[in-house]
Amino acid sequence: MPRTGGVYSPPAGTKGVPNTTIQSVPYNALVDDLTADANAARPITAGGTGATSASAARTALGAQATSAALSSIAGLATGADKTIYTTAADAYATTALTPFGRSLIDDADAATARSTLGVAIGTDVQAFDAGLQSIAGLTTAADRIIYTTAADSYAVAPLTAFSRTLLDDADAATARSTLGLAIGTNVQAYDAGLAAIANMAVTDSNFIVGNGTTWVAESGATARASMGAASTATTMTAGNGLTGGGDLSASRTFALGTPSSITNDTTNSVTTTSHTHALGFTAAEVYTGTAAGETNFPLGHVLCASSSAYTARNASAGIHLFSPNSFSYVTTGYVNAGAQLAGTWRCRGVSDGGSEINLFQRVA
Repeated sequence: MPRTGGVYSPPAGTKGVPNTTIQSVPYNALVDDLTADANAARPITAGGTGATSASAARTALGAQATSAALSSIAGLATGADKTIYTTAADAYATTALTPFGRSLIDDADAATARSTLGVAIGTDVQAFDAGLQSIAGLTTAADRIIYTTAADSYAVAPLTAFSRTLLDDADAATARSTLGLAIGTNVQAYDAGLAAIANMAVTDSNFIVGNGTTWVAESGATARASMGAASTATTMTAGNGLTGGGDLSASRTFALGTPSSITNDTTNSVTTTSHTHALGFTAAEVYTGTAAGETNFPLGHVLCASSSAYTARNASAGIHLFSPNSFSYVTTGYVNAGAQLAGTWRCRGVSDGGSEINLFQRVA
């Protein structure tokens, strides 16, 4: 090599010596070496680049390669308070960069940038919220209301004009009026007794009974006891003169025992299956008095009375005491008729002897 470490040194024995003949071999070697050195890439230490091409020379010298982006930047017309920005690949333009803008882009972090902008999260702007994010994503239309479908998740539903008249009511009473549910007019006011009845099971043969506190449903022996009814185990026993009977678990029949015939010798008596009656009358049925002036006789009493004319059979007539004596009766209108007898009297027959004496019986 003609150079060592970038420094050229001629080959040994090539320098001439005064007053001596130049030798061809060393001389030719020197010429060849100079030729080779002249045609080789000159190193940087010798004022060259050590390269055989422009790109290699730039690389060796650390020079910037050709760049469209740098060419675009180089062509910009700049001025005070400007900054460059890309408009496309390797294409640049300028825009204004104010002192405030520089005070913002020199901030070290987001918190400092928010302070520069005068924006405090939670004070000046809303902190991020998943629920608000869900609401922001809704598609709304006329007459809609939002509602939650899960935590921080919202959807929309129809809200009619009528629903709005209900939602704007100030209290429950106004809402009931809007719904046509006036208590005591449109709907039954709450009553604990009615609530108890409504909660009862509708079971066959059950009775609704008050227990002193509320209403309860009872059946069978419990219901009978509440109503004071006899138990089905209660027995009905036929008394003297009757047959039949039994407990109340089924219908029972009582029969009257067949009595024997009444004779002059029968008495009032009763057996387990029959009865008899005495033949006779009581004082209330037959008049037993002795007063000649008696005017009130029992029903069925008969007597004879004189009349001014015959009385038709079964016709009624007023009967009076005959004043001149203490033994005769006369009909109304007869001369000397005295006090009238009580009740209604009917003619049961007349004497045909011309004396116009009639037989009367008190019937009422």
